[in-house]
Amino acid sequence: MAAAINNGAKITVITRPEADYKETDRLSVREMADRIRNCGINLVFKANIHQKFAVIDQRIVWYGSINLLSFGSSEESIMRLDSINIANELAGTI
Repeated sequence: MAAAINNGAKITVITRPEADYKETDRLSVREMADRIRNCGINLVFKANIHQKFAVIDQRIVWYGSINLLSFGSSEESIMRLDSINIANELAGTI
């Protein structure tokens, strides 16, 4: 994402607030939020969400069960769609 920002991209990440997480995970969540902000990414908190998608250039949608900002070895799925209509519909849900 740093390369995209350096090229003028504007990135917004919408995620759950620290209070939505278990007490034992809150420090990690706070540190992650600080790293995201320090990269120049706009961070927006929204409680009680579970949606997992990315909208790129207001038309490319990555949608699925994968946690887009995490890593690990779990089996998840994601699909890529090229649709202004779907991108607008999803953006409207947030």
